[in-house]
Amino acid sequence: MKSQLDTSSTILAGADLRILLNSDHISYGEVHAALKEKGIYVGENEKSTTVPILSATLLTPDNFSRLIEASVDRESQPKVKGSSLELVSDSLDWITPLKDSLFDDSSWLTGESDNVSFVEAPEVIVESSDSIRIPYRLTKSDYSKDWLQRDLRFDGEIIIKKKDGTLLLDFSSSHSSKETEIINKKITINISKILNDASIVTSPEPHQIKFDSFDNEERIRFFKRLTAGFGKIISTGDVDNIEINIDVDGPPLPSDPQISWMKNSVKRMKIDGERLNDVFLISEEKYYKHYHIQKMDVEYPYTQGVNSGKCKICFLFSSSTRAEDDYKKSELTFSCIRLSHGSKVNQDSKKLISKLINENLKNLIDEKYQEILSER
Repeated sequence: MKSQLDTSSTILAGADLRILLNSDHISYGEVHAALKEKGIYVGENEKSTTVPILSATLLTPDNFSRLIEASVDRESQPKVKGSSLELVSDSLDWITPLKDSLFDDSSWLTGESDNVSFVEAPEVIVESSDSIRIPYRLTKSDYSKDWLQRDLRFDGEIIIKKKDGTLLLDFSSSHSSKETEIINKKITINISKILNDASIVTSPEPHQIKFDSFDNEERIRFFKRLTAGFGKIISTGDVDNIEINIDVDGPPLPSDPQISWMKNSVKRMKIDGERLNDVFLISEEKYYKHYHIQKMDVEYPYTQGVNSGKCKICFLFSSSTRAEDDYKKSELTFSCIRLSHGSKVNQDSKKLISKLINENLKNLIDEKYQEILSER
């Protein structure tokens, strides 16, 4: 094993830097941001374009440290996905089969990853007769050729609740790294199989909101409606930025000069600002069929008891690879990228606020998705 890399004095360039930048640890956006920091502006963020350019420069120790910290911070940020299963009957016990057989042997969760092991193994914790949670923590050691050489811990959790007055089992899966995202998916698939084999649910696969759950016009209306807030906790939010892609498989762009300039010149666009509803691509529905939204940041005011503040939420369709058509099966994901408090709050209050925000966002997503379905 190589000695620990000293990021305070290391300067990488050329082949060494290409190995680091092309690894899964460093995102496309982080490479693009490192270029901008050096005053180099590139029209797209594909690594096939940006990595050779950045590799031709030198990363100072400060540049290198910021790049690594950005990677660690991004991986550590909790991200939430939702899914659901439908019970065959309201009277069936769905919890006992999971307690009895879900984690008889947990080696199947990490067997494919040599550098991952559990610090706290997943277990089924019964919260009530209608609710369970499955928390766990893992450690990931990376002492490999990509130069990161780090040992980090990541948390994951799956919460399953039976929705009041329905037959739905509602899943909320929180992950903080690719490894925990994969483990959550494996656990969810196994839960579905156990319950389906026992004739407790109606389907062997959970339902998820994915990119291809919508057409282009529906997807944009859905994202716009996510700004509405929910209940007494989350008020109407302001869109901070949107990332849109021209749909190369969609109808050709019209000759309208307001949008025709984008033909053959724009593939992906990020729109920042506080008055996004005034941008023609967002305000005029006749253009919706020509592009799709991949990501949107919204800042919501929140109120919880005597506490109030703002939370900035990132909504995106997340996929595990960059394959050309993989985005079509990508899953709707949200994460709180910034949380501010109007007054000082203790750690327990912070956890409660975060929990309530996540629960209300999940309800907001479900409500607006059902609205879209009802309009078909």
